[in-house]
Amino acid sequence: MLRTTLLILAIVTASTFGADTPRKRDAKKGDTPGQGSRRAMAELATATDPSAIQVAPGFKVELLHAVPKTEQGSWVALTVDPKGRIIASDQYGGLYRLTPSPLGRSDGTKIEHLAIDFTTVKTNGAADEPAAREGKKNKETPPGPRMEVGAHGLLYAFDSLYVMVNEQRNKAGLWRVRDTNGDDQFDEIKFLRPMNGSGEHGTHALVLAPDGRSIYFTNGNHTDLPKAMEHARMVAWGEDHLLPRMWDARGHARNKYAPGGYIARVDPDGKSIELFTIGFRNAYDMAFDQNGELFIYDSDMEWDQGTPWYMPTRINHAVDGGDFGWRSGAGRWPAYYADSLPEVVNIGPGSPVGVTFGTGAKFPAKYQRALFAADWTFGTLYAIHLTPTGATFRGEKTEFVSGKPLPFTDVVINPKDGALYFTVGGRRTQSALYRVTYTGNESTARANIPPPTKDAELRRSLEALHAEGTGPAAIDTAWPHLASKDRFVRWAARVAIERQPAEKWTDRALAELQPQASLEALMALARVGDKSLQPKLITALSRLDFKDQPADLRLPLLRVWELAFTRMGKPSPETCATVASKFEPLFPHKDALINRELVSLLIYLGSPNVVAKTVPLLSVSEPVITTFEELGGKSLIARNDNYGKVVGEVSASRADRQQIAFAYALRNATVGWTPKLRLEYFSWFPRTRNWKGGASFGGFIQNIRTESLATVTDKTERAALDTLSKPPPPSFAVAAIMPKGPGRAYTVQEAMATMPAKLTGRDFARGKAMFTATGCVMCHRFNTEGGSGVGPDLSGAGGRYNIRDLLENIIDPSAVISDQFGSEQIERSDGEPIVGRVVGEDDGDLLVMANPFMPDEKVRVKASAVKSRKPFPVSMMPPGLINSLNEEELKDLLAYLLSGGSESDPMFRK
Repeated sequence: MLRTTLLILAIVTASTFGADTPRKRDAKKGDTPGQGSRRAMAELATATDPSAIQVAPGFKVELLHAVPKTEQGSWVALTVDPKGRIIASDQYGGLYRLTPSPLGRSDGTKIEHLAIDFTTVKTNGAADEPAAREGKKNKETPPGPRMEVGAHGLLYAFDSLYVMVNEQRNKAGLWRVRDTNGDDQFDEIKFLRPMNGSGEHGTHALVLAPDGRSIYFTNGNHTDLPKAMEHARMVAWGEDHLLPRMWDARGHARNKYAPGGYIARVDPDGKSIELFTIGFRNAYDMAFDQNGELFIYDSDMEWDQGTPWYMPTRINHAVDGGDFGWRSGAGRWPAYYADSLPEVVNIGPGSPVGVTFGTGAKFPAKYQRALFAADWTFGTLYAIHLTPTGATFRGEKTEFVSGKPLPFTDVVINPKDGALYFTVGGRRTQSALYRVTYTGNESTARANIPPPTKDAELRRSLEALHAEGTGPAAIDTAWPHLASKDRFVRWAARVAIERQPAEKWTDRALAELQPQASLEALMALARVGDKSLQPKLITALSRLDFKDQPADLRLPLLRVWELAFTRMGKPSPETCATVASKFEPLFPHKDALINRELVSLLIYLGSPNVVAKTVPLLSVSEPVITTFEELGGKSLIARNDNYGKVVGEVSASRADRQQIAFAYALRNATVGWTPKLRLEYFSWFPRTRNWKGGASFGGFIQNIRTESLATVTDKTERAALDTLSKPPPPSFAVAAIMPKGPGRAYTVQEAMATMPAKLTGRDFARGKAMFTATGCVMCHRFNTEGGSGVGPDLSGAGGRYNIRDLLENIIDPSAVISDQFGSEQIERSDGEPIVGRVVGEDDGDLLVMANPFMPDEKVRVKASAVKSRKPFPVSMMPPGLINSLNEEELKDLLAYLLSGGSESDPMFRK
């Protein structure tokens, strides 16, 4: 996002401008105290009008409340209390309770600030302190418009309001507030469980368990597991990379390890936490269906687009004891790994936020059964229609509500009126509350819910064996189901067995002959068995001849071989040579994904022939189909499964992920090289210079090159290969149209005063040129074009910003700084402080990017000399970048950004 942006040519100090002061208006007759001023603020707030919002046929959208930023902030979380009132949280501030207007009326919604002051409860400043704090009566809360709560999750249950505090780091975690005296106000506050995590990848949503006895919560991948966590439904998670993992090229989530983002559950008093499911990146919300199945909407790492490890946002069926494969950097597990679970449906690039099922909605049956999933970046609320498939589901996404701007944050169904409510906002953007009702002719009677499939019931019975203390009888119960044709049933059976002492089932695993069951049992043994068992495990795996296995067992077989090494260590050179000789005749294979695993396995084993076989494949087109979602819904490139034959047009700027996968693996190869092969390999890097991808894409390619050069021992040869493969210095086209001006030192108020109600008749070419002329192109990516990625991708700006929000981000970029784009102030014992972004580590030194104009240049700071590190409150983007533009040029630039770079947008219609 724009606030967190760009250029730190130097730390620029500039005066900032306060938010607009609402002009006073007279209260109208019948207003409750304070309602007149709230109405004045709402009338000044510029929420997207329902007439500009697209909704599924038969449905109606109403705007109930435009949130005044300066008074009520920007809302990101919702829950419904027993009276049908909606409680909302400002991302950086307090809590609000709303009584919605009656159906059919969009006016009359009552808003009440909840005077809950979390600062009255002492926590000793320890976000990870294990002891829960006693409740404190909140009778002397000082009056004020916004208490600093900063909640990302809300839940009304057990006669209490549960609050997952996020933005106050020293108070992050699960809180409970209650009304103990019956005056309809919350007067008791209790800190139940601290969580060591905050910000965009911190603590998130809360949902009530289907049995009504516990609370589930989800936390992002920068949130540690709770200290003193009592139970876990799975065991022995790990990184499991056969070859060394490459961290994100821009330093994001460096040294963040499994389990990554996770789901856990806690009792109503916060006394016991049980880890439930792991392996997510940063899922903000989740929801249970009518049969108690849990679904979660996980985020992508958009900087990875174009790489073989990129995975789009997706809906996951979050089963008991599951692992969905998030590992940091290039270590993201593909969905085909046997020790990872696949998606229900891929959504595509975006920013997942609130989700809910249509349970209780007065909607047609298909929507009552649908999962509603909101995306912040592209302003879309999807209806996901699920179809049972064995023990899990497949999904079909449809757009239910969309608009520009419409940055969704949360969505709930109100059981009192059967309507769907959603908020927009986040990161101090314009927030609002909307309501969706059905006005069509279909029946809205309560829908019949199909019962779980037999496979789902079986899976659940096996999941019951995941609990601690189930005993060795679980082995006999689960074992037959290791051979199930259903992946989720097999998973549940394997997790149940892994929970039992390995010595009780080791011999059985080694003796299992049914291929599918053998693979599951040997995978379990690799994961939790003693390392001394590796020779026996290798012998058992060797019985499963790759050529004799059906297609659906070949990738799992290769993965179990990998786990035998990642978990139990590298065997003797003689054993490595023997295993390599089994797989060398198979490579290259006609299946592209099998090739990815074979090349990694052979390099790990030290095959002397794999380099000579792989390097020529760097000149062969990728055989893997690229999906519409992976390309961001822009275009579809169809390919068949045979090397060298491509169906459809292939853009020269499109990254070949198969080639990248091979180059990524070859950086670790130390045997089998010849001068000719080295020359051919390093000649590949210049051919990638026009490939497009996410913000980290170019850095990953460069890091592959750097690590590959490090394996060349001859200094003369290394220098020649360095020159051959070195990328050209970054260059940016000079704008064909330069600003004419005269410019001025814009404030938000002054800039807004120049804006019409709608941008129309704008000049596309001039808007595009201003994007370059103002320096935006230096640090921001826009539709895969642009600079270093120091600032956020602006492609979806029109989906989340109105004109005012966009101007505020440009003019006052330090108001909100995203976790992903912030910088740090590093105090050193051996020198002056330094401000910049830590993007890596090398030989005990921190690598700090201090100048985004030259992102490849790093300042080395000895880690041992670092006295302190803290977030720097000034954005890397200096204010004043638009001050060279006149009013018309500014309008053209804003139109270009809000249109997503589409010349056909109505804003450019003459």
